[in-house]
Amino acid sequence: MAELFVFILAGGSGTRLAPLSLTMAGRLPKQFLPLVGERTMLRQTLDRIPKGRLIVVPEERYAPAVREQCGGDVQVLAEPFGCNTAAAAGLCALYALRETGSLDTLLFFLPADHIMDKQIFARLFARALAQAKTGKIVTIGVTPDRPDTGYGYIQTAGSGPVLPVLSFVEKPDLPTAQKYLAAGNYFWNAGIFAMQTGVALDALRRDAPEIYAELRGIDFAKDLSAEIARQYQKIKDKKQNISIDYAVMEKEAKNMLLIPAPATLDWNDVGGWIALKKYYPQDAAGNLIINYTPDRIQISGLRDALVVDTENGILLCPQALAPRAKEIIPGIEKGLRTECLDCENIATENTTERYIGVLGLSRIRVFYRAGFLRIDKI
Repeated sequence: MAELFVFILAGGSGTRLAPLSLTMAGRLPKQFLPLVGERTMLRQTLDRIPKGRLIVVPEERYAPAVREQCGGDVQVLAEPFGCNTAAAAGLCALYALRETGSLDTLLFFLPADHIMDKQIFARLFARALAQAKTGKIVTIGVTPDRPDTGYGYIQTAGSGPVLPVLSFVEKPDLPTAQKYLAAGNYFWNAGIFAMQTGVALDALRRDAPEIYAELRGIDFAKDLSAEIARQYQKIKDKKQNISIDYAVMEKEAKNMLLIPAPATLDWNDVGGWIALKKYYPQDAAGNLIINYTPDRIQISGLRDALVVDTENGILLCPQALAPRAKEIIPGIEKGLRTECLDCENIATENTTERYIGVLGLSRIRVFYRAGFLRIDKI
């Protein structure tokens, strides 16, 4: 029976979830944080994997966080710096080959920062692995419920529990996404793939030969961190630090199968604050308040606002501007206490050292002291 390696890709910065998700010294990005519930996104991901040799792939600076959160449950294959998912997937495939010597070893890749139902995922996991044994690249597709341009779209044919893939298009424009949604035979790419080691390496060699060549230069018998860093730098210098979706999947569509996830999977990639709306009730005025602190929060006169309260800082903005959350990061890094971006007539009083960022609001008064935040329309 072929051995199974499950690689949890834990790169990424999660900047659209500032001020909670940060990459500055002493801070952690979203995959290492408890966004929903008490367990971190990484720990929740590990807990839903039914079987296999578990290997987390973080940046080296976050390896201690992985070991602290996961203990001896996983191995760590660290990247000295992020070089996107094509390099990461190729590195994982070569690592599996080094460990087993077999091109038939099964590989399962999934992100560390998604939310989904554990029992349903287990069934999809088993189905994907069964199909991967046939020599296909297998992905799990999510039924789209809106024409979102932030996802890749996978076109399929027919119906049933396993579908042939016709095309794979990464992040189309809005008119194209609307057309795909209306067609009914397109699925969102969830970034979850299963395949044999030989299939992965053959695809990378065909479709991304420069990445493949540099990764083959890694000597796994030497200082692995230094070896990966040297070859990753060559990939970056050649501007080949690209996603596996662009590098391989778009070109390998005809060699892919898709396992459609049921709507009850409740998949969420938590790409920004609005993605958490379903987990945090809004007040009577439609304000979304996400509080990771003991602070008491009062709001008066605002509608459809977003308030995020974390130990790293506080974000106040209209919900429509939530994707711009990363714009407050420079102010946090500079140690500012209060910052207003694209605002008018804002009065603030902050008696603490904690950062408050106000984005795109007008005519409000903000008062904050330790333990209490008040926001009023004026």
